[in-house]
Amino acid sequence: MYSIGKFSKICNVPVKTLRYYDDIGLLTPSYIDPITNYRYYDYEKIQVMKKIMLLKSFQFSLTTIKELIESANRLQWTSVLDDKIGDLEGQKEQISKQIEEMKLLKVQIEKEAPIIPGPVLSSCYIENRKEIIVYTIREKIKIKFIDQFVKSLFDRVYAFNLVVNGKLMSIFHERDLNQKEADVELFLPVKDTNKIEGCKILFGGIYACTTVKGSYSELNVGYKMLGSWIREQNLTQIGKGIEIYEKGLVPSNFNLRDIRPDLNSLPSEFITKICIPVSKN
Repeated sequence: MYSIGKFSKICNVPVKTLRYYDDIGLLTPSYIDPITNYRYYDYEKIQVMKKIMLLKSFQFSLTTIKELIESANRLQWTSVLDDKIGDLEGQKEQISKQIEEMKLLKVQIEKEAPIIPGPVLSSCYIENRKEIIVYTIREKIKIKFIDQFVKSLFDRVYAFNLVVNGKLMSIFHERDLNQKEADVELFLPVKDTNKIEGCKILFGGIYACTTVKGSYSELNVGYKMLGSWIREQNLTQIGKGIEIYEKGLVPSNFNLRDIRPDLNSLPSEFITKICIPVSKN
């Protein structure tokens, strides 16, 4: 028999903890002196204590540990341990993924590489676009207010009860990067309508096009590539480029009455088509 003090040292568990385990019935002494009330533990209790410590290190609750210690049912032990193994395997996979992501981040930081991958560009191509009726608004605004400007366009389309039949489009007539301003014209294709102020024909013709998958801030990469391709093909640009927002902050199924940005969309998943009117030399 070992006194509680000796047992404490053997198992490397505080005496206070042993008393608490006795109080909750998790680990009772092998013998209690009726006169002194001293607690004594035999060798078998060391084995039980080791099990308790091991289960506790696996993040089992004391309630679950008590149930297991008191159970002689091997199936119960197997079931509980299998569940815990499954949890730990999941944590292991997550930790491994985090380690790999940290290693990648470390390499990117050391090489001063961008953390977010660059845009994905399609090949450049020629497209014959038909003229369409659009409702448009144009203003010189701060770029940070572009969302409100888009909201204003949809509000007007709703007020005129126009039927939208295409994607949101824009032309940036001028950009002042220093002032972070732009002369922006927004368009929404609409069905045939009576002559409402703000509606006009967006002329068709030959356009050089490319599709950019990525953040709006990286569309300049698409413009540069398309500009180089136009020169290589011996074409002449005859107007401002049109941006068609195939997928982005404007939801696919929007409500004209209450249009809201789709904040769940990831910028890396945005898809924007750039169309530049050209003529053959």
